[in-house]
Amino acid sequence: MRRTLLLTILPLALTACAPASTAEQQRPPMTHGMTVVNVTASYRERILLTTGHVLTVRVEDVSRADAPAVVLADHTEVLDGRAPPYHVTIGVPTSEIDPRHTYAVRAEIRDPTGALRFTTDTRHAVLTRNAPAAADIMLVAVP
Repeated sequence: MRRTLLLTILPLALTACAPASTAEQQRPPMTHGMTVVNVTASYRERILLTTGHVLTVRVEDVSRADAPAVVLADHTEVLDGRAPPYHVTIGVPTSEIDPRHTYAVRAEIRDPTGALRFTTDTRHAVLTRNAPAAADIMLVAVP
């Protein structure tokens, strides 16, 4: 009886004592007036990037044709040999979101010298026009 009780309680106790995941530790604090965008970025190649590669994720206003996108918010982090998928939470000021505009998320990974290794090749709409506040991005290798 005692052994059965111990085997039931021990896994629960160990789970409760485990440290928070690194994705939870890296999330920026969100305050009132912010809209949260959750992004998962990954790539298909079965390689592990060396230390020093940098992931950048941006939320951009892509409403105007023939004009550069306006960056509303971005997040940059050094990958330090971590494997994908990479989870990022970005806070966008709610006051800067216009329901008439179109917003998209894009991501890129650069090597330690600054050369582009992976990038977004597909539009990932977020926030307005019935788009979600989350995106799963599959990055493609840059030759």
